[in-house]
Amino acid sequence: MQCKDIPDRPILEFLLVETQSYNWPRFAHHGDVVPATHWDGRGTIPSVSDAMPRDTPTKLKLAKMGRLIKRGLVSGCTCGCRGDFLITAKGKDWLTGDVTSEYE
Repeated sequence: MQCKDIPDRPILEFLLVETQSYNWPRFAHHGDVVPATHWDGRGTIPSVSDAMPRDTPTKLKLAKMGRLIKRGLVSGCTCGCRGDFLITAKGKDWLTGDVTSEYE
């Protein structure tokens, strides 16, 4: 399995729903658990891992998120210091098909 085998759409749709439901960024500024983390060993909080194939190795999940960050569709950190990811305006536009030359 490679990054290209993990579809972008489910990840971006997950981030769109999760970040809206937690009223980001106010939620994170109160020191609470940040939504859309790339790991959650207990399965108690929403995880971007849920939007990837079940058997995806952790290193590959992080690599995929790094590629989405590099493309400007997602913001966040793959080093594990925060572990949160947010969909960007470009990511939202990509989901709706409203991608303009502004991003190219």
